[in-house]
Amino acid sequence: MARFNSENSENNASAGTVLRVVCIRFLIIGCVSAATVWLGLGRIAAEKIATTAVMPVGLLWLLLLFFSAYFVALRQRLAATVLLFAWTALSVMGNGYVANQLAVSLESEWLSQDPMKLQPFDKIIVLGGGASSGGNGRLQGNGSGDRLILAAQLYHGGIARNLICTGRRIESMDSSGSDPADSSADILTKLGIPAERIEKLGGRNTSEEMSELSKRLTEEQIRVGVLTSAWHLPRVLRLARRHGLEFEGIAADFRSSMSRLPPTPGQMVESMVPNAVAIATTTALLKEYIGMLAGR
Repeated sequence: MARFNSENSENNASAGTVLRVVCIRFLIIGCVSAATVWLGLGRIAAEKIATTAVMPVGLLWLLLLFFSAYFVALRQRLAATVLLFAWTALSVMGNGYVANQLAVSLESEWLSQDPMKLQPFDKIIVLGGGASSGGNGRLQGNGSGDRLILAAQLYHGGIARNLICTGRRIESMDSSGSDPADSSADILTKLGIPAERIEKLGGRNTSEEMSELSKRLTEEQIRVGVLTSAWHLPRVLRLARRHGLEFEGIAADFRSSMSRLPPTPGQMVESMVPNAVAIATTTALLKEYIGMLAGR
């Protein structure tokens, strides 16, 4: 028993020593890195990158790297491998450059499109998802709200004669009491579009929205456009064709960067530190690819 306690104490002391060594090395590497960025890119760039690193996602990324190094030093291979895998996954999922490239892969067809120069449409379908209720109960545009702004611009610019707002809430997952079609129509009327120019249809997801539209538009020989987020358009148009519909895509809410120039050194360094915006973008885009694979 005494021998066991002695070995346990030695192990604890060894682990404590390793922890202190890893901490010191991390502090040294962190200070050298910060100084290098400061001298190479300037104070403001260094502050922005440091701020990203101490945000929740960046901080988790650093902790995963720290404990990976700790368990490597302790020669605990399984723990080190698991943590390194988690760190690598977070590095990829939260990388701004990866998120931008994923966006470009879905949005490339519409990067040169100017919606305000399109030929007039008899009807433009505004897919649901651009509005939500704020904390004060007021309807507001959300992260995809650009599709509602663009719909209003197209109407007032004479490009859209009529609008069709789609979407019905999934009651078990939405307690707002308002369907996406109703929310979109409400905001659009407040943006100056007459209520008689707005039609509403259901559909709890994109596939159901296309099914509802196929019942409504199949017999009409009119020019129809479908307006949604640029990264969502490839799946929308594929589902539309499956239902016998031929729409022209109108892109809003781009996630890809406008610049086609190589990133600056500062952008490259900042993009390497995972952040919540990049993770949200990557998640939305991967959902599109999963939807395509599932045929939804």
